[in-house]
Amino acid sequence: MYKVEVGEALKNLINDVVKYQSHNDLDGMIKCLREMTEFPSSIMTAMPRFDSDEVLLYVDNNITVYYISTTPNIIYPPHEHCMPAISALYKGTETHVFYDRDGENLIKREELTFKAPSVVDLTTDAIHAICTYDDEPNEGLHFYLGELEAQKRTLWDCSGKNPQQYIHEDYYALSKIYP
Repeated sequence: MYKVEVGEALKNLINDVVKYQSHNDLDGMIKCLREMTEFPSSIMTAMPRFDSDEVLLYVDNNITVYYISTTPNIIYPPHEHCMPAISALYKGTETHVFYDRDGENLIKREELTFKAPSVVDLTTDAIHAICTYDDEPNEGLHFYLGELEAQKRTLWDCSGKNPQQYIHEDYYALSKIYP
């Protein structure tokens, strides 16, 4: 179900990803998203201008799609999705800080910066935080291979401590100026 009105090119992209998901074709999905990030003009034209950094575009039982524009120099806290996730970055850079579990808390493993055009494929067990060092927000589409809003998941503070049930308002409240 579409949650906002989007243009035909974006609907076609989401429909293609839904089709790949229904056939368990992750490679086809990634190839499709890679092509979109390399030539994003039709998607950018099909995208309304949002007054928010994060907008739910589409959701069904098998896939959730968000438009995400990461605010510069803010680190959003470590969290898990508990399902595969794909970030299709078509503008700017996106830095992922990956973590490993240490009991209930987390230990930072690595920090990787991806520059558009780029597709980042996260596994079900990935725990990460996101930020951008650019002067302007990045832009991308994030595809979660399940119904993200119904998923029970964990959120930590930016130091990797104090695990809690993921609540979207807390995600923003725990964000910090980076570094």
